[in-house]
Parts: sequence; C-alpha cells; structure tokens
Amino acid sequence: MHGKILKYSATTSSGVIINASKKIFELRKESWHDPRSRPTVGMYVEFRVNENGYVITDAKASDYQHFSEDSLIKEIDFWKTKTDEELKNKENEARAQIAQKIYAKTNYLRLKTLEVNTGVEECIKKYFAVELQNVSFLKNVDKEKLAPLINYRICKRFLDKALDYLVFTDKKLSMDMFSEYLNKMATLEYSYVFFHKNELSIQKAFEECFLDYQYNYLGALRAASGIKDRILQLSNKVKVSTQEMKMLRNRMASRVGENDLNERINKIKNNLNKSYDETNALTSTLTNLENLTKDFKEKNFKVFEAAFSQTTTLLKSKIEEGLNVLATQLDNRIWQLGMESVSIKNIFFKNMNEPYCMMTFLGHMIKKLDKSKIIAQNEQSTYKYYYYHQSKYVKKYLIFTSNFDTELDLKIKIMKESKNNNVVVVKKDSQCFSALNKEKFEKIYIDTTYIDQKSLKQLLEDSKHSKYNKDTEYVLLSKN
Repeated sequence: MHGKILKYSATTSSGVIINASKKIFELRKESWHDPRSRPTVGMYVEFRVNENGYVITDAKASDYQHFSEDSLIKEIDFWKTKTDEELKNKENEARAQIAQKIYAKTNYLRLKTLEVNTGVEECIKKYFAVELQNVSFLKNVDKEKLAPLINYRICKRFLDKALDYLVFTDKKLSMDMFSEYLNKMATLEYSYVFFHKNELSIQKAFEECFLDYQYNYLGALRAASGIKDRILQLSNKVKVSTQEMKMLRNRMASRVGENDLNERINKIKNNLNKSYDETNALTSTLTNLENLTKDFKEKNFKVFEAAFSQTTTLLKSKIEEGLNVLATQLDNRIWQLGMESVSIKNIFFKNMNEPYCMMTFLGHMIKKLDKSKIIAQNEQSTYKYYYYHQSKYVKKYLIFTSNFDTELDLKIKIMKESKNNNVVVVKKDSQCFSALNKEKFEKIYIDTTYIDQKSLKQLLEDSKHSKYNKDTEYVLLSKN
C-alpha cells in the first residue's frame, strides 16, 4: 500500500509510516529494501505488511515523490491507490486521453509537419527528476566559504570513523543529529554507483521519456496504422471483386443472362475504380505519414542524444561535487561538536595535536604506512591527497609549555578557530629551538613559567635570524 514516513531515527534505524486511513505502521531496518535512498521524514513510500496487517515486511521509496500543478498524477491519486503500478496505469490512461483528443481533431490526410508536444529539455528533466532534485541543494551552497572541499571517495571511511567515535564517546550525541547529511549522501552514493556501473541506453530513454510524450507523433503512428489496415481491406476487396468479374465474364461467354451480367460487371468495375482511387490516395498519405514520423524521430533523436549525454556528464559531476560538499559539511559539524565535547577533550586530546575531524583520522592511518611499500593505487592516491592537503591548507602553531592544562586549553582554543589549525607542543627550550628551524608557524606561544629569562631572551633573539619564523608573532604566557 501507499504511505508516508512520519518519523525516522538514524540511531535505531526505525520509524513510523502512516497510510491513507491514518493507520500507523512501524518501519524497521530489515524491512527497508531500497538501495537508492535511505528513509527520511516526509518520504512517500510503497510498502507491504504481513498477514495480520500490522508488521511491515517490505518497504521502498515510491517513484512518485513530487506532485506539481501540471503533473498528470496528483497527491490525492497517490493516496487513492495502493501501488506505484496502479499510479503508472492511471498516468498512462491520462496520457492516452490526451493523445485521443489530438488524434480526433487532426486531419492526417493534409498533415505537413509534426510539432513537438513536450520539449527535449523538459523530457530529460523528467527522466532525471530524482537525480536533479538530489543535487538541487548545491544552488544554495557557497562553495568558496566551504573550501577546501573533502574528496568523498578518498575520505569516506575516515569520515565514518570520526563520526562513529564521536557518537560512541559523547553519549549526549546521537546519529539523528547527522541524519540530514547521511541520508543525502546515501542517496547520492547510489546515483554515483549507478552512473559509473551502468551504461544508460539512450535509445530506451528516448522512447520512454520523449516519444511516449509526443502526442502528435503517436497520433500520426496511429493514423498510419489505421491507413495500413484500410489499404489491406481494399486490397482484399479488389481481389474478391476481380475474381467475381472473372466468373461473370465466363458466364457471359455462354450468353446466359447477358444484360443482367453486364450491369453487375459495370457495378463491380465502378467499385474497383473507387477502391483503386482510395488506395492510391491512402498510399500517398501513408508515405507522407511514414516520412513525417521517420524524420521526426531521427531529427529529435540527434537533439535528444546530445542533450542526454550532456546531462549525464553534468549529473555525474554534480553528484560527485554534492558528495564532496556533504562530506565537508558533515566533517565541519563533526569538528564543531568534537571541539566542544568534554568527553572528546578528556580522552582524545591527551595525546593529539590535531583538530577532531576526518583529516586527523586519515593522517593517523597515513603515518602508519611504510612509504616505500605503498603500491596499491588507492593507497598512493590517499597518501598524495593527505600530504597535498597538509602542505596547502594546514597552519601550524607552536606551544612551549610543560603545564598540561595550559597546553590542553590553548591547543583546543587554537583548533576551535579552524579545523586546519594544527599545533606542535614542546616542553624544553632545546626542542623549541629545533622546531623553529624546522618549519613555519603562524604564531608561537611561550609559557614563560618554564623558561628562564636568559634562555627566553636568547630564543627571541635567535628567532630573528630563523629561516622560517623571523616574522612570526610571539605570545608570552604567564601566570599573571
């Protein structure tokens, strides 16, 4: 039957569906059988229940999710039917009625051109309606503010790890808080796999989403079919009349009922002439209709083929971009909540000097790899991706202190400002000298409690001659 999801929890993978009678059904993870999308609140669904009528055994998203003013199927039709197959039949009936009206008022004997009823662009939009809707959110995304975007294909498993660890560690958080991102990514992931693993048949799409909506074209085909039937009838009539004339002429040879036979022969001749004339006229009309339909199909297929290929290429790009955007948005949310989490602070940051985000989990894996043994293409891509990101976007801050509380509070403050802020912590002045001459820092924090004045003065003096940090700002920390 048809229904709509009222509630759904990503944490428990369960929800509630309501049908047209306002009856409530429980939706469980094991009964959802739609690889194209995850359940979401407000989704129209098609589902089946067991014999007692209460437990859902099979559920999936309905093919009908949007009911515009000009669509043949309205929302009320959805609720009045039990299956998508019924809705499809209803839609086909409505289209047949439109075609019949056009057929009835068209003079096919004088038809010179076939006009397009529904344009190629509109038909392709209908064909890819789900995919276009899924990427429509990109119009409202400021990608410049979101940059750099995460590469979803490379980072997915590390994004999952960051999310799972966050929810596991901080009991105040749940998967429901991230369901919007997860549902959108699951839907786009299906589309991504579908486009990259399946070769779409342009010919099939052309017939299903374009020709089936060309009522003038379909009317011409119907008229041509009717004319063929009429020509066949006339041909059979001519054969019968010819045989009858032959028989009558044989009888005339015996001079029996000659006058009556002449009258009958003349009548048959007149009918034959009419049949020949009608056949010639219909044959000419049939040839015209066949040429019109052939030209219509060939001409529009070229336009459709180009537009279809262009749309497919665009959608592949937009789907990949959408996955990258959603992954970045999700990672930003994980970072924000992770940096605010007391549980994460007490556990994660004791030994970590990088923000709580996907890239930290990715880096943790990368640092375990033996560079000389990286052979697999995916590992090489991941390795290059990580170090490219580190060199291009990451900013480092140096903290010199032996006080753990100072270190923890300061590095969390720094990493809250940006998920691309990393810190280096040193506890001795010798380590500080070494770090200054090794890489560039955005800012250097020195806890003066743990360095004598002479060493501090020497450190500041030497920094003026540092290759990397002669212009770096220093912040001196003290108990006061």
